[in-house]
Amino acid sequence: MASGSTEDLFDKVLGLMKDGKEREAFEVLKKIVDNIPSSIYEIEARYLSYYGYLMGKVGHDYQRGIELCNEAIKKEFFHPDFYLNLGRLYLAVNNRGMAVKAFYKGLRIDRTDQGLLKEVQKLGIRKQPIFSFMRRENLVNKSFGRIRALLGRMMKGEK
Repeated sequence: MASGSTEDLFDKVLGLMKDGKEREAFEVLKKIVDNIPSSIYEIEARYLSYYGYLMGKVGHDYQRGIELCNEAIKKEFFHPDFYLNLGRLYLAVNNRGMAVKAFYKGLRIDRTDQGLLKEVQKLGIRKQPIFSFMRRENLVNKSFGRIRALLGRMMKGEK
């Protein structure tokens, strides 16, 4: 399969996923993966990440999907969407803790990634308390937390 047609197919996969047609996207991506003669672990990291995600969501093989997403991250750790794929799979198997970790790792790479921000917002995840050795409800933590929030809003207003 020529690389140009592979790129076109992958763009089609992303478009189908955006339209909520994950089953169709999985079938198209499967064609890409099946036409790669070497081991699945030798394919491009982005194909691996999305294939793992779709394998979990559509194929219901969550363990294998998580494994492939992690493999993609080992190959290329600097793509926030890889962490989004992984985190969504963790959510699908009710592992909220690992999902949160994946989303925050992705946000360390790109703190403006809309997919990651939406997932974090949906989960209602709060920031860490200012002083981790104190309880969140401690008056000092609450006061400094409010100051941090106020400063954050002020900084956004300046831009």
